[in-house]
Amino acid sequence: MTVLWLAVRSHRTGAIATAGIAAVGGLLNAFGFVQIAGATHAERLVFAHQMEVLGRQFSYILPPPVQLDTMGGYLTWRQFGSIAMLYAIWAVLAATGAARGDEERGLTELWLASGVSRARWLVGRAGGFALAAAASIVLGMLITAAGAAIAGDPLPVVGVVSESVAFLAITVWAFGLGLLLAQGFLTRRSAALAGCGLLILLFLLNSAIRSGIDVGVARWLSPFFYFDRSAPLLDGGALDGPASVVLVATAALLVALATVAFVRRDVGGTIFRRRRRVTTPTARPSRDRVLRMPVLAAVDQQRGWIAGWTVGLAILAYGLVSITKVLVSVIRATPGLTQYLEATGVSSDTEFVGVIWFGTALLIIAIFVVVQVNGWAADDGEGRLELVLAQPVSRTRVVLERIASLLVAVLIIAAVSTLVVYGTANANGVEMPAGRTALAGLLMLPVSFALGGVGLALVGWRPRLAVVVLGVVTAISYFTEQFAPIFKLPEWVQRTSVFALYGMPLSRDDWPGTGILMSIGAAGTAIAIIAMRRRDVGS
Repeated sequence: MTVLWLAVRSHRTGAIATAGIAAVGGLLNAFGFVQIAGATHAERLVFAHQMEVLGRQFSYILPPPVQLDTMGGYLTWRQFGSIAMLYAIWAVLAATGAARGDEERGLTELWLASGVSRARWLVGRAGGFALAAAASIVLGMLITAAGAAIAGDPLPVVGVVSESVAFLAITVWAFGLGLLLAQGFLTRRSAALAGCGLLILLFLLNSAIRSGIDVGVARWLSPFFYFDRSAPLLDGGALDGPASVVLVATAALLVALATVAFVRRDVGGTIFRRRRRVTTPTARPSRDRVLRMPVLAAVDQQRGWIAGWTVGLAILAYGLVSITKVLVSVIRATPGLTQYLEATGVSSDTEFVGVIWFGTALLIIAIFVVVQVNGWAADDGEGRLELVLAQPVSRTRVVLERIASLLVAVLIIAAVSTLVVYGTANANGVEMPAGRTALAGLLMLPVSFALGGVGLALVGWRPRLAVVVLGVVTAISYFTEQFAPIFKLPEWVQRTSVFALYGMPLSRDDWPGTGILMSIGAAGTAIAIIAMRRRDVGS
């Protein structure tokens, strides 16, 4: 019971943060539905018909649009698919932290030395996470349901409970995946990156299924395929029991395999035992000259992940920009969305590309920044920061190299995707001015600098809270930018979002917003330097 209770406590911060993001998103989407779709049944029927045409164009990121004239149908389409991905990513990060993070900090050895068996320890961690995840999901769904009721369109109780079960099923599946992957990697960072990368791949596999692509038996590999089979908030819909049972049973199997692997491997090692090779000791440094270059060394060490993000964002840019003409025609035929475009100041196809693509790209790059901050926090807890400082390297240099390497990585990703956007848009009849397009891509750097500066300050202050706090800040900033025009909030409220401060560089300049972003990044970096100098490593 002690192991189970401590496992629940270890996940409480992530559970509260995830529930908060889900709740805020649910409330905003519930109120936003009434604002956009209208109050009468006739208005909502028109809205549903028009939005179903638009929704089919977004099948690669959202489930099929069904019954969009109802609150349950709208939330199923607009909210729950993305929240399922949020919980799955949290589960993978939590699992790799439990399986590798505690081991790197020496906590696992302490538990094993106290007489707790390996199987009991790992199963207890899985059970504790399941309880924490259940509490988080229930809290988020209750607040979402309360928002729908306040908006005048309450959700059925049975449907809310069933949707919570579907969320829990995919969440525990992702935790089992993270536990198993952690047995094959030496560090939490590597296991987390591999787990999130595999999760995104499985999500894209299901996106292909949504788009009508026949992937054969591969469809059964994606947990999101099973999650989409449940739609309990639709009229006539229900929880798909067999699909949910498959997810839970697979999660149990993954935990069991992870337990077997943990029992058989050495603490601090992996399940894969490499053949020993006889090598000749040498005191000569590596011949790789890039490793001796201050900023490029950090970029070179993660060149594979940067290349993956670059290719993925470029593919998404091509797919999204190529359907701009269709999206614009559908949106202009939808009264509620036309008002939204007018509120945001969009009047041309070129400006629409700025909203639909660069807004999406900024969110993805923000996620990339959060992943980088997670790596910085892991360096502190896993001892790598101590090795760097022992070279010796000043703490100020560590902070400056971190933010510089982040900006170089973002520059690479943004440059390639911007080139793809420019070529694709012009090939599809949307005129993109070269100078403005280049500026739009370049101004992604101040947004990354601002978020990275905040992340640096949090890592310098409290490394263990950095990822959670920055994730919440990013989510709130995104919600503010998305929903402020819908609810016609004051301009100063919109300007609290880093995404809103990016502006619309394809059509007009917003140098004050850019200046604010640069100031946030500079202030965060300065605070990080001060905090890094004063705080003991590992505390």
